[in-house]
Amino acid sequence: MAKRKQSIPGQRDLFEEDHELLALKEKERRLTEAHQEIVKLPAKLEREKRERERTMPPMQELKERDEIRRFEQSLSRGQIENVLRTQRHSFFLMVLLAVTTALMLGWAYRIMFS
Repeated sequence: MAKRKQSIPGQRDLFEEDHELLALKEKERRLTEAHQEIVKLPAKLEREKRERERTMPPMQELKERDEIRRFEQSLSRGQIENVLRTQRHSFFLMVLLAVTTALMLGWAYRIMFS
């Protein structure tokens, strides 16, 4: 005949408490690991940012360089001179408009308060 284990009063409660304690310790370990990762995150992000800055120019700068290169390759010297002449002409017209507006405002001011 096999002997039956005698159960100790409160033994079942003890095992449940041990399991709860182990589960709590495991949660604490995971939380500690997560906290350590979070603490290290700003330094990691800063390191990655510096690495990106060292290896490759920002994307906007790449786009601008590419557009300038395509623009310069597509235009001949005469076309560039035409564009510059048009820009000078437009600037002259803008200055002329500003001067005319100022003169008209002065004229209107003189008429109103004379």
